Amino acid sequence: MSKTIFRELLDKEASPALGCTEPMMFALGGAITRKHAPGKVLRVDMVGCGLMVTGVQAVGIPKTGGKTGAFLASAVGIINGDADACKEVLHNITPKDVEAAEELVKNAEFTLDMDNSTGKQVYFKLTLTTDEHVATVIFEDEHHTWTYLEVDGKVLVDNRRPTTEMLIPANDVDWNEFTIENIYNWCKTADISEFGRAKEAVAMNKILAQDGIDNPRGIQTARVLMDNIESGFVAPDEITHILIWATAGADARMGGSDYPAMVSTASGNQGAMVVMGPWACAEYRKCSEEDGYRAVAFGLLVNTYLKYLSKEYVYMPPTCSCAATSAPASAAGVAFLHGLSPKQINDMLCTCMIHMAGVVCDGAKPSCAFRMFTSLFGCLEAMMMAEKGIRATNVEGFVHNDIKVTVENLYRLQHDVLHNKVDAILWDIVKEQKVIH
Repeated sequence: MSKTIFRELLDKEASPALGCTEPMMFALGGAITRKHAPGKVLRVDMVGCGLMVTGVQAVGIPKTGGKTGAFLASAVGIINGDADACKEVLHNITPKDVEAAEELVKNAEFTLDMDNSTGKQVYFKLTLTTDEHVATVIFEDEHHTWTYLEVDGKVLVDNRRPTTEMLIPANDVDWNEFTIENIYNWCKTADISEFGRAKEAVAMNKILAQDGIDNPRGIQTARVLMDNIESGFVAPDEITHILIWATAGADARMGGSDYPAMVSTASGNQGAMVVMGPWACAEYRKCSEEDGYRAVAFGLLVNTYLKYLSKEYVYMPPTCSCAATSAPASAAGVAFLHGLSPKQINDMLCTCMIHMAGVVCDGAKPSCAFRMFTSLFGCLEAMMMAEKGIRATNVEGFVHNDIKVTVENLYRLQHDVLHNKVDAILWDIVKEQKVIH
């Protein structure tokens, strides 16, 4: 494996997506089935794994003015979703489409239930029944990857794979080459032409973050912090600047922003934090654009490194990977600009892992931004500790001296003890609170 693996991973794992991945997937399912099932819509039946059916409930749907819910997300996809646009399926939605979708939800029967029996990280099935046709689509492993399509009892596509063969990119990586030190050296020395995706990511995610700063999106973590700078309660220092810009994109995205995000390893929230943390640091320190792009690329690759180590790709079940990987990766990009060595960054990352290790993912929601903010603040402290030679050591719980083994230990702890149990309990809570819609 040549060092071009780093360029390949940048291009592969950073891509544009409009809206949170859960409502995007529900809308895409609606759009795909509608292409094959014209006629009057009678029923829309949906089943998904735990984090899919809970995560779609509270996040804003793009182009709807911040409206939420599985039923509306699938309905707007049925009304005017662009199935060919994949992760940007909602880009054409208009206010009239939203009104039509709301009428559809009132007049047709919509159902939603959880199914964790497949063992898949991502699993979602939508069946659209009209007065003329019945179409079913199934998504597996990734939010935008549909593997099965059936129309009127005829199977048109069947690319489903058993759980033993599900998407695990870690199996295709040479871990002797894919190391923190090698990522660091490549980002330091590669020609600037290699960092085009990092440049695109900054341009895209800065617009998204600006939306979160300018408008009351989501839980408004970044805006509240800015308000307290104006009141004098919070200092306008470098850390505050980083926290605002790294968190604002998640605020916007969870609130239903109409601007796309450049995702990082299947997550727009992670892309927002991983990109804008280092970029905000570069702006504050008046670094060159080239240094900023190198730091952003380093953060993106570190996030991919940490996510691949989880062996699950989309989630590190049931850990909140937005807090447990993207915040450390964002801080790693900041550390890159602060001149920390690969060993110091390794030490920082090990300390970061203990910070949010016990935090489970309970689905996408506006408060994800607050959780990410909390994690990034701790990770920046871990960076300052690493500069002074202070770190969590291998006598402290699951932590190992090497970040690779540390993450593997965390995966064992979380997956073997809590996998699937958290989702089942969470779905029960969602039903008890009567917030399914």
